[in-house]
Amino acid sequence: MFARRTQIALALVTSLGAASARADTIFVANENGQSLSIIDSQTSKTTTAAIPISPHNVDVTADGRLILATGMPAAQSGSHAAHGSAGGQLVLMDVSGDAPGAPQVVAVGGHPAHVVPDAQGHFAYLTDAETNSVVVVDIPERRVAGRIPVQNYPHGLRLSPDGNLLAVANMKSDTVSLVDTRNPEKAMHISVGKRPVQVAFDRSGRILVVSLNGEDKVAIIDVDARKLLRKASVGNGPVQVYVTPDGKTALVANQGSAAKPDNRVSVVALDDGKLIRNVTVGKGAHGIVIARDGRTAYVTNTYANTISAIDLGSLSAGKSYPVGKGPNGIAAR
Repeated sequence: MFARRTQIALALVTSLGAASARADTIFVANENGQSLSIIDSQTSKTTTAAIPISPHNVDVTADGRLILATGMPAAQSGSHAAHGSAGGQLVLMDVSGDAPGAPQVVAVGGHPAHVVPDAQGHFAYLTDAETNSVVVVDIPERRVAGRIPVQNYPHGLRLSPDGNLLAVANMKSDTVSLVDTRNPEKAMHISVGKRPVQVAFDRSGRILVVSLNGEDKVAIIDVDARKLLRKASVGNGPVQVYVTPDGKTALVANQGSAAKPDNRVSVVALDDGKLIRNVTVGKGAHGIVIARDGRTAYVTNTYANTISAIDLGSLSAGKSYPVGKGPNGIAAR
């Protein structure tokens, strides 16, 4: 029996070692650098790709071949906070080869913040704070296919795991809009708390976590019942949030402010809202993503021009990688 247990333990260690050796590719939106950083986590090799916008957010299609970035034209503004007549853009870039392809631009107008593609790579959904809507872009045709009205100043958004529900954080309405992607004219709005910035579904799609930047808390929502279950205290100025693959915890990036930056990622238990741990990263923790193998989280440190890796097994900060100026959104494949 002892020998058998030893064999199992050794096999597990070998398996974990092999899995951890797999490199992640990380994509970072450098808003003040008008560029994207593409990082190989294993070798630390970083490729910087100049793009014609000040990118606030970035995401990658499910097949890992295309990255999408949103922002305002670079010549107009180096700041996401600025609004203007030139109109926002979606930049698409093929990253299936050894080097990133040339950026392709879709004019979406308004003031886009976040973007999320569907699982099929057919449509991308972008929040537009100027028109209080979600812009729907046909990815293969590189054109705007429509708009979905939501509430006041939409910012972060994510799709449910089955792709049937789009959750949108409306910063100035203190609400989250839940949009049925099969019937988008029917949306429900849930009051969640002050200044919601971003949302995250658990793997089942039945729990939604919302960062409340104006309360230093997160809201935990029962999606089926469309109601608030509880709130949990986190750090100062929480921005982005991500739920771990096991559905038990949420990781919350706390940015604070330029005058008083926070440098922590709060780990919150979803069943009771208790704070498990704060993991120290860099100044101005903003964007967060969990790699597809579920072992590592990556966080952008807006005021430090770096990203930090977090080992989700030990809940400890690991390697730091330099990136461009003002990193905000982040994605991984």
